[in-house]
Amino acid sequence: LKERAHYGLEILQRMNEDAQLDVADGTIYPLLHRMEASGFVVAEWRIEGDQGRPRKYYALTERGTAELMIMTDAWRDLRVRVDSLI
Repeated sequence: LKERAHYGLEILQRMNEDAQLDVADGTIYPLLHRMEASGFVVAEWRIEGDQGRPRKYYALTERGTAELMIMTDAWRDLRVRVDSLI
């Protein structure tokens, strides 16, 4: 979501294909709803192209972008510590 808004299935596909994770549908949507309730993302329904089917797109808010930066720094710190341990 850092670069642009994505719809739920697109996020799920990226997690499973690009990151090679095994995330189930039932996992991602409750997480997105919690992120929305916390003010980290905003959601909007869109109909794009000729598909005629609405999709719910999620985009980072300013608060979500700030939280992403904090969590990214924490992840990098943790990764350095674990790498040194290994």
